[in-house]
Amino acid sequence: MKKVDVVIIGAGPAGSVCGSLLKQAGVDCVIVDHADFPRDKVCGGGLTVKAWRLLDSLLPGLSYDFRPINRIRLQFENDAVCEFNAEYPIRMTLRKDFDNSLLQYYKQAGGELIKGSFARFKQQDDGHVLVRLKSGEEFLCKYLVAADGGNSRIRRQIAGPVDMKRHALFLEYYVDGNHHDDVYVHFSHQYKPGVFYRFSSNGRDMYGFASADTNEDYPRHLGKFRDTLTKFQVPEGNVRGAYIPLKTVCSPTDNVILIGDAGGFPNKLTGEGLYDAFKTAYNASRAIIENKSFKDTNSEVFRKMQNQQKVYEFFFSRFGFWLVRRLLHHPGAIKWLFDTKMKREKFTNK
Repeated sequence: MKKVDVVIIGAGPAGSVCGSLLKQAGVDCVIVDHADFPRDKVCGGGLTVKAWRLLDSLLPGLSYDFRPINRIRLQFENDAVCEFNAEYPIRMTLRKDFDNSLLQYYKQAGGELIKGSFARFKQQDDGHVLVRLKSGEEFLCKYLVAADGGNSRIRRQIAGPVDMKRHALFLEYYVDGNHHDDVYVHFSHQYKPGVFYRFSSNGRDMYGFASADTNEDYPRHLGKFRDTLTKFQVPEGNVRGAYIPLKTVCSPTDNVILIGDAGGFPNKLTGEGLYDAFKTAYNASRAIIENKSFKDTNSEVFRKMQNQQKVYEFFFSRFGFWLVRRLLHHPGAIKWLFDTKMKREKFTNK
């Protein structure tokens, strides 16, 4: 049995950022992940200004490849396209390379990565946590951090079976090469609640479809996505999919912390997950370093998740959808709302 202060399950953005912050503070920690990096993941890979500003402040000197995109195009059904240039660019990355850059930053700070798959954890009488991997390897730690994504085993041990009605289904398809230079989002009653989108990524165009109306009816949504690709004259190819949890879960104990997708922290309306992966990773590190409760250090994010659920329900209501359609006839107003939201966001609690 190995003894360590913190065990982090998952080497994605949330886990790697949390590990780097802990190493910077001199905390003994290890990250456990079953994947071989670099590895790809279903995700648009876009970092909004609030996300890359936060990341720059947390991991100074981090280097990663990205393609800056300022042009935003929004369309409702066959209405005129609402188009504007955002004040700050969205940094489009390839998750395969971006996640590996974060992991390498953690390693350069002296962090250890252990290849393995999480099995179970058990609270000990002395306040420690016993973590067991599928290989039989065990760790005794003060804190266990779940950063193992939407299918988190730690989350399932805490909260039970996943509620599929509180998940979003994301389908993605890639075309190599840079054929566009924008972020395009299409709204339609045909896939409400949900959207079709195209991101001009770094070295490829990424087409996606998001829907919260999953009901485990994957074939129907896949068919709808393929029909939409045909409508936009996109050649057929392999489609990848993933379910992302929308229900936020808080651990009942202070020494087990759920962050990123594992805690259900993606934006309930847009699906953006990287900003809150960084934010919750930072708040988890604060809880550990300062010996505080994650409920306290992450209270702002918990409140935001509750508010986002209300906004989501209004957005896809009959009146909300009608209002969005009317607003898209006024690009200046949409640009102001978009830029204002990006500048208003708080980046750290420092």
